Amino acid sequence: MYRLFSLLKQSTLTLLVALLMCFVVLVGCVNWPLPDAPGPASTAPLLLDNVSIVDVETGQIHPHQAVWIEHGRISKIAASDLVAMDKSTTMRTEVMADGRLKVHAGGRFLMPGLSDMHTHSLQLSPQLHHPLWIAAGVTAVRDLSGCMLEPDSFQACTADRKGWQQEQQAGQRTSPNYWLHSSYQLNGGPEVPASYPAFFKLQSVADAKALVAHYQAQGTDFIKVYEKLSLQQYQWLVAAADEADLTLAGHQPWLVSFTQMLEASQRSVEHGRVFIFECADAIKTYKQQPLSRSFQPEQWRELLQSQNPELCQQLMQQMALSNTWWSPTLLTLQLGAKAGDPRFRQDERLKFVPYLLQLLWLGDADSMLEAAYDTNGLNVHAELLQLAQRQLKQAQQAGVKILAGTDTPDSFVFAGSGLHDELALYQQAGLTPLEVIQTATINPAVFTGMAAETGSVAVGKTADLLLLNHNPLLDVASMRQPEAVVLAGFWYPKRSLQQLEAFAEEQANSIRLNLHLLWDMLASPAMRQQFAD
Repeated sequence: MYRLFSLLKQSTLTLLVALLMCFVVLVGCVNWPLPDAPGPASTAPLLLDNVSIVDVETGQIHPHQAVWIEHGRISKIAASDLVAMDKSTTMRTEVMADGRLKVHAGGRFLMPGLSDMHTHSLQLSPQLHHPLWIAAGVTAVRDLSGCMLEPDSFQACTADRKGWQQEQQAGQRTSPNYWLHSSYQLNGGPEVPASYPAFFKLQSVADAKALVAHYQAQGTDFIKVYEKLSLQQYQWLVAAADEADLTLAGHQPWLVSFTQMLEASQRSVEHGRVFIFECADAIKTYKQQPLSRSFQPEQWRELLQSQNPELCQQLMQQMALSNTWWSPTLLTLQLGAKAGDPRFRQDERLKFVPYLLQLLWLGDADSMLEAAYDTNGLNVHAELLQLAQRQLKQAQQAGVKILAGTDTPDSFVFAGSGLHDELALYQQAGLTPLEVIQTATINPAVFTGMAAETGSVAVGKTADLLLLNHNPLLDVASMRQPEAVVLAGFWYPKRSLQQLEAFAEEQANSIRLNLHLLWDMLASPAMRQQFAD
């Protein structure tokens, strides 16, 4: 018996030592700084010679142009002097006497960088998302997430994003532009941890004013609204935000009518479900009570069968005359449509996604697949995606203002390349290549009030640019693999873009980053509350 107790004691001590060592290793992993993404190949002033400029407003091509870039902006555009002498299509560079990097572009196509107008950045986005965004030519994002209290271990906060932006402008970080900053998503109160200030639960006019003042002090530009807000809470927010010169953006709250949302001048409404719901006669019954659970296949079938084209046209015309833009994020509907497709579930780009997120994504796909088929064995989500594409085309024709967005990193929405997946769905819906390109270039610039600063290739505008081998007005897919990217005036040739992809893959597959991700998630009160809700 003594020997048994002795063995148990030794085993217990060994186990405790092993657990202690694992804890020390874990703490060391999550506290050791993660590496930064590779920077540009050159920070010198640029001359892009012999480029064909893509005018994303008119659809014209201006060949044989020379574009001078300094201090992050386009300083001059003129006809190229060397077109007659330089017939080579090979891209090469040389350093001029004044230190400027001259790029002999060989007639390649120059267009503004792309904008993803619906993303969610994390504290680990510099390792996971930023490199992939830039490698895919996405030079700006509108982030629709934020923090209730700063700092947060998991979500990127306004201060984080502004810091990244400043470092990018100085050439110290590879990061997209963050032109606008969002609050945390407001969902009526259940999303708020018990220890957080009571005003987050929005129980009064005073709470709404305190909440808006809180986000205004953070430097936030708009308040993110979600489905479960009551009409009264929404109206409180509208009034408080208007007084503070802020706007609302996000979902259409379930109990807020389409007309009420437009009259409130909500700046944008997100996702492809908007018109699927609003154009269905059957939705009136469901809208009489709060949203309590996700729609089931037979309910989706009811909405599909009760679509009212005349009503839809009226709503779209109403929206076209309003101040509200639409970001369809069709990729969020694609998950349900393709959840059972092995090729979709085994996408080679999963190598850019950490193990933990892959598990969550696959679990989400399984859940969607279980609720995809109606009693006739038909995948209602595939039909919902097709309907949303038809409605996108109809909305475009009616004059609704469209913003391309992806909802990165939602399940099976890949940073960077996901925007090209989204744009491909727009083209499949019947938008022209120019209309597709505008949703990710000049439209975001107009929406953000920065059309004088960005969104097209013009003197005085920011030098956030893509250099392409083929004309994107003939082949939208040519934007998927830029030959080079100019970010804040800094030069990222193909080699640099490949290095960014390799870095993101290495980070996603590193044990240390995956431990970071798990630790960051568990340490965030807002995330713990979200999982508990």
